[in-house]
Amino acid sequence: MAGQDRIIKGFVIILLLLLAVVTTMPFVWMVLTGFKTEIEAMRIPMQFWPDQFNFDNFGEIFTRFNFLTFYANTLLVTVGISVPQVFISAMAAYAFARIDFPFKNVIFICLMVALMIPLQMILVPRFVIMMRLGLIDSLWGVIAPGIPSVFATFFIRQSIMSIPRELDESAYMDGCTHPRIFWSIILPLCASTLAAMGILVVTFAWNNLLWPLIILNSNSNFTLAIGIANLRGQHATPFNLLMAAATISTIPIILVFLLGQRYFLEGITTTGSKS
Repeated sequence: MAGQDRIIKGFVIILLLLLAVVTTMPFVWMVLTGFKTEIEAMRIPMQFWPDQFNFDNFGEIFTRFNFLTFYANTLLVTVGISVPQVFISAMAAYAFARIDFPFKNVIFICLMVALMIPLQMILVPRFVIMMRLGLIDSLWGVIAPGIPSVFATFFIRQSIMSIPRELDESAYMDGCTHPRIFWSIILPLCASTLAAMGILVVTFAWNNLLWPLIILNSNSNFTLAIGIANLRGQHATPFNLLMAAATISTIPIILVFLLGQRYFLEGITTTGSKS
């Protein structure tokens, strides 16, 4: 049995290594292409390694295409969406998990139904609302619709429901109000869940293309996703510059995940588990 277990374990390890290689190969190819010349990037059959690492592509991205502005806009949009979304969703999740109010279950079911509606179906009414608010071609027009999140509310609510109610009741008997219980007890105990939700929101806000592409018109307001998409030409595409830009835009997300990896895994594995 011991020998059979070692064979199964070795097979699983080999399978996971193969999956890791298949998963990371597109990213490795993207990074290496960012160091190629345009001829090497377009060569057929595909040239995997560049003949000489060319760092001029990365400098050209910032000098020709105003990528510093795109970076600043994307950072503002990401922070403007992620911080309020996580905090407001946490407050809503606490209300649904701990506070009894009229029609609570009905409202929650309606929110779950809204979660099933595809984003493409609400683009037109969302655009009309932003137009009437005067937020067209404005970063606030990107930020404002991204703050409310039914998924984040549901995700955090599941984590709060796994916390024993005895903690709340003890604090309530000691004179604590709901805001104090939420701030001093619930939030610290949900730290890993909030971090996991924060990473998901940051990743989505950083990479979001569809809504910014609809709402923004000025080059000075473009985000990284739009800037990279605009590198594709009508007749030719400089794939070496495109891959260099994609590599630069990916670095912050990788750093965010590496810094919050432990909290992300804890939040994903503990959400919804009952104590």
